[in-house]
Amino acid sequence: MHILVVNDDGPPSRRLSPYIQPLVSALQAAGHLVSVAIPAASRSWIGKAHLIEASLKATYVPPQAFHNDGTWNETYTHPGPNDNDTDPPTNGTTTTTRATPSSGNPNDEWVVITNGTPASCVQLGLFNLFPDRPPIDLVISGPNHGRNASTIYNLSSGTVGGALEAATCGKRGIAISFGSKEEQPALVIAAAARLAVRVVNHLIAHWDERVELYNINVPMRDDVESRPVLWTRTLPYYWARGYLYAEADSSTQQTQQVNGASETQQQPATTLRQRDFKWGAQLLDMKKALQASEEGTDAHTVLNGSTR
Repeated sequence: MHILVVNDDGPPSRRLSPYIQPLVSALQAAGHLVSVAIPAASRSWIGKAHLIEASLKATYVPPQAFHNDGTWNETYTHPGPNDNDTDPPTNGTTTTTRATPSSGNPNDEWVVITNGTPASCVQLGLFNLFPDRPPIDLVISGPNHGRNASTIYNLSSGTVGGALEAATCGKRGIAISFGSKEEQPALVIAAAARLAVRVVNHLIAHWDERVELYNINVPMRDDVESRPVLWTRTLPYYWARGYLYAEADSSTQQTQQVNGASETQQQPATTLRQRDFKWGAQLLDMKKALQASEEGTDAHTVLNGSTR
């Protein structure tokens, strides 16, 4: 089966996107042809958005060229037959040009999309990026770095948004989330990836024709492969007040955090009353609600150590 993998956490990195390479490897080990299209920067909480004023640039990157900080080497060359040094150089930076040369394997390169979102990665991945490969049968969005359980997370998630975009393109979609933002041992990540592929293969073989997408949450624990995999309902959750934004001090200059980088903008002089706000998510009440959720809900199931 030809599977398109997208995500909302961006290129592989130890801090923001530690799970995508193990999942791709597990899918390939299971015999699937995998194509990868991912945003060049983290796009969490963006849902199924398209940045309609943004120009997109696709860069084809051999997976061996990625560094642990989400950047890649723009001049990476695949080792020759007599070259035992298979580690990429460590001085590369993010670029918007095609990584060269390739190994010649048409299934080798991943595509990183500048100004991309999970939804635009799905669109380009399905219709533009891989013309020499067979038609795509399934879109997997993820694995998200953290859980996507409850209505708030599911409807805000870029990971779920990628699977939803697949459905609007007439393709089956599966959103996958690995339920921890803490650094995990390699053995735990590998176990979660193997289990996720088992669930994916089961869904492929037993797909309910009434369903357009599935949402999977995998808890990160060393015994995850022996724990139950359960069908659940989504926990309904609603904002009780403004939890996401905090008022900031007004000034003639405003510094914003955009995908982890500081961006200072000069504010024009005005006589109009203004107020400044910044992202300041306070999620303690939500976390308490998830922890107190009823048995049979997505939140209760994954928090109690089972895949849902």
